Amino acid sequence: MVRIITRLDQVKRELAEHSHRTLDFNIGTISGDLRAIIAAEDKKFKAGEIKSIEIKPIKIEGNTICFMSAYASNIYGQAMAVGEETSLPISMERSADTALFAAALDCKIEENDLLGVLILLPIKLTH
Repeated sequence: MVRIITRLDQVKRELAEHSHRTLDFNIGTISGDLRAIIAAEDKKFKAGEIKSIEIKPIKIEGNTICFMSAYASNIYGQAMAVGEETSLPISMERSADTALFAAALDCKIEENDLLGVLILLPIKLTH
């Protein structure tokens, strides 16, 4: 009797783990979500200024890492980072309510302006 060994069962298990929720994208076997970073307040910037701005809250599930999309979504500048008042461990559920915005031009960011895009990738901690 010949036994054929493949990764098929492992792939089926990984797909089943992610099938309970809809993800925004896949890169090979890596799945993730995209979240718009939306201003929650009006704020004036001068060209070259980098300062924080309140954003509409973004839920970040535990064991998720965040990346900023490098694609410029706002003509006036780029969101560089997101965060909350108290930093929590990556294993805990978190929320972003503030963004760091770098202005390339003099501008007034208005509430509901798109500042950037946050990329969320689920991870499995190894220790």
